[in-house]
Parts: sequence; structure tokens; C-alpha cells
Amino acid sequence: MLQPARAATTAFPQRSYIDVGGIRTAYHDLGSGEQTIVFVYGGNFGGAEASSSAAVWSLNAGPLSEKYRVVVPDKIGQGYTDVPERDEDYVMSRVVRHIADFIRAMKLPPVHIVGHSRGGFASARLTMEYPELVRSLSIVSSGTLSPGVGTNEVTLANPPFPPFTRESARWVYENYCHNPETVTEEWLDVVMDVLSQPVYRKGVSKMVEEKLGVRLFLPDLARYKRETLAWINEGRLQRPTQIVWGFNDRTVVAERGVEMFNMISAHERRTTLNLVNKAGHFVYREHPDRFNALLDAFVSLYSA
Repeated sequence: MLQPARAATTAFPQRSYIDVGGIRTAYHDLGSGEQTIVFVYGGNFGGAEASSSAAVWSLNAGPLSEKYRVVVPDKIGQGYTDVPERDEDYVMSRVVRHIADFIRAMKLPPVHIVGHSRGGFASARLTMEYPELVRSLSIVSSGTLSPGVGTNEVTLANPPFPPFTRESARWVYENYCHNPETVTEEWLDVVMDVLSQPVYRKGVSKMVEEKLGVRLFLPDLARYKRETLAWINEGRLQRPTQIVWGFNDRTVVAERGVEMFNMISAHERRTTLNLVNKAGHFVYREHPDRFNALLDAFVSLYSA
């Protein structure tokens, strides 16, 4: 039985770095099991109201590392990893390629990849582009990947606090969660530290001040999403797939998860859907023990 998440230490081991195609990439490496889990968080470079980093998986990586090797990288332009070198690389395809290159650079065997939100999109796309790198896929509350119109922008529109402030980050994450008490001071401490990093601020400048977000990232993401959904409908996603969704997620409603299940399961019989009650967008932080148990069972089933 896995150690309860709340009883486990929520602090990661010391951060390590590896060169991934010229990008200094931060990561955390826990455990030593035969199977390897790679966690990919959400968001993207350039967020000024809040920031995502590897530490968002702190309630999951530790307990699961009792049985598995758990590797949690910071994505390109996020957390403590370098931003893209060229303006034209401020696109989601560069994020996907960076994750693939990271797995290769770490010399990992085929991994059980777990992606949340925009990380779910990146993980699914990686599974189809680089199937030799992936043993199984878990998609967690990914409005970016799911068909239909998401409600993320409406729910989180116009934060009432200035960017780069603790109040702004708290407001964003409390609105993501079903239970606002999920947003701890420890979580916010890491968010604020990332927001203070000069390399992260460079990404914000590119996306916001130089407007790469609206000029390049979002239009390219729309095209990339259409292509990715077309690939799923063609049956190109051929790995065991687990979908986990918060039933009370206001930023990407449960129906989107059901639609995602219908699309994938039409071609991949090893597909499951788990709707977690009283959970918002960060289901793995609101119900860490339940999430860890689901992932443990899934990885165990598809370890052969």
C-alpha cells in the first residue's frame, strides 16, 4: 500500500539539471522501480498571474516513488528550465519535442506518462508522435486536448489582483479548485519563487510584451489541436490510456472528459475514464490518495 500523500513529505529532492538540446532543463528524480512514471504539468510559458512547475506533483511523486521511478521535469520556459532560444519556438510543438528529447537524454525506458491540463495535451501528442517512448498514457483534466469549447478563459478572466503577486496566484488556483483550502502556502511559495526567476520573466516578456502569445502561440495551438484531434479520430493513439477528471471542474466540465473517452476508446480498447467527485481542475492535489491509487493500479496493470 502506498504511503498516504499527506503523511509523506511534500518536498522534492534537490533539483537536478540536464542539457536537453541546448536547453538547461530542471528535473526531479525519485525512486528506483523497474517502471518509470513521468509527470507533465499544465500551463505554458509566459503566465504572469500564476506559474506551474514540477512541485505541483509534490503529493504524488513521493508516495508513488515507493514502487516506481518517478521523474518530473520542468517544461521548456516553465519552472526552472530555460526559455526557448528562438521566437518561433514559443509554440506547443516545441514543448512536445522538448519532453521527448528529455526522455531520450535521461535514457529512460518506455515511460508511463501522466499529463495534466496543457500537459495532458502535450503527453497525448507525444504518445502519438513518439510511441516508442511511451508505455501508457494518463490524461488529467485536459481542456486543451478535449473537443469542444473550454470554459477556462471565462472562469479565470480578469483576476482582481496585479500579475506577479501572491494574491493573484492564490485567486487563480482557488478558482481552479473545488475546495479552496487545497491551495496551501507551501504551494504558493513555489509559485512565487518561479515568478521571481529572471529566466521565467523573460518568457513573460516574450509572450505578453512582445505579444508572441496572441501572434504565435495561440493561433499555432489551435491548428495543432485540430491536427491532434484528427489523429485521435484516425486511431493513431495506440497505448493504454487512463482519463481522470474532476467532476466539479468549472474550467473544463466533466462532459469534455466523457467526449475524450469516447474518441480514444473507439480505437483503443484499453481506455478507462475516472470521474472524481468534489474535485476541480487539480484533482491530484484535492484527492491525492485516490489519484495515487488509480495511477498505481493503472501502471501495475500495464507494466508488462
